[in-house]
Amino acid sequence: MKGISWAWLRSFLGTPGSPANRDVVVFIFFLLLSFVFWFLNSLAKDIEAEIRYPVKYINLPTDRVLVEDLPPRLNLYLKGPGYSILKLRLAGSRTPVMIDISSVNYRRVPGSRTLTYYIMTSGLVPRLTSQLRTDCQITSIKPDTLFFSFDHIVSKSVPVTPDIEVNTERQYFVKGSLVVDPDSVVITGPRNILDTISTIKTRFRKLTGLSETVKRNLVLVASEKYSLSEKRVNVTIPVEQFTEAELLVPVRIVNIPDTIDVKIFPDAVTVKCFVAVTDYAKLKDRPFDIFIDLRRANLNSSQKITVEVRNVPTFVNSLRISPTEVDFIIERKSR
Repeated sequence: MKGISWAWLRSFLGTPGSPANRDVVVFIFFLLLSFVFWFLNSLAKDIEAEIRYPVKYINLPTDRVLVEDLPPRLNLYLKGPGYSILKLRLAGSRTPVMIDISSVNYRRVPGSRTLTYYIMTSGLVPRLTSQLRTDCQITSIKPDTLFFSFDHIVSKSVPVTPDIEVNTERQYFVKGSLVVDPDSVVITGPRNILDTISTIKTRFRKLTGLSETVKRNLVLVASEKYSLSEKRVNVTIPVEQFTEAELLVPVRIVNIPDTIDVKIFPDAVTVKCFVAVTDYAKLKDRPFDIFIDLRRANLNSSQKITVEVRNVPTFVNSLRISPTEVDFIIERKSR
């Protein structure tokens, strides 16, 4: 099939330099030339066309902000010379028309409880025509109405939450909480947006192999919907070497009924925990309160009583108690 097509083309064009070949070239030349003349002639005639033209909105009220973005393009229905419409199509991607909100007659939507307004786009025709600087006439604009809502700009202070994953070397731990400076920032933006924000996070950071306290300057996660008083904060990660401590702590019995005596076995439990080397000496005072509460225990069953703990110091990590339950014997008091 390929050979047949090539043979047909050669037979149509003829051999190079032959009269038939020259006739085909001349024919194609005049065909293209007539197309050019037809195209230029059509451009000189008035036509109707639709163009999606870019729009930029300027001079919004300084104490308010748009809740939702206005459409970035409007459909302009034009009537005029073809060459003018072609020029607008080519220029539209580079030169948007400006709509000055401060000088536009916008009205509040009747019955609206929010700051919702509308603009009739037919009233924009003279402004857009003067900006386009064209021989074309704008016959209509779609959409015929632009709806938009304002919201008041407010400010409030919110805490900063460091988004950090910390991995320390063996026998090293993060001691206490991370220190953020400043620990809060002021955010400014639309009220409806700020009402949903309770904290500002830092950009995620992963730190590995830490064996000492470090400080990092971290970027805050920002948004185009509001502004921040600070762009970065300093975060201190307190890291210390930890050691395992083991203590034997007696178990107290609370809420003992007046009619009985209760004995428990064992009467002391082993408490194991990790503490920073610098805090190890604080464990001498045995700050833990280990107890069983008979008010919450079922003394009529043969089950053991669960051991509870309170007053755990903040410098203690990974607290473990052994055993977690104790046996008991009840002795009734003689009247």
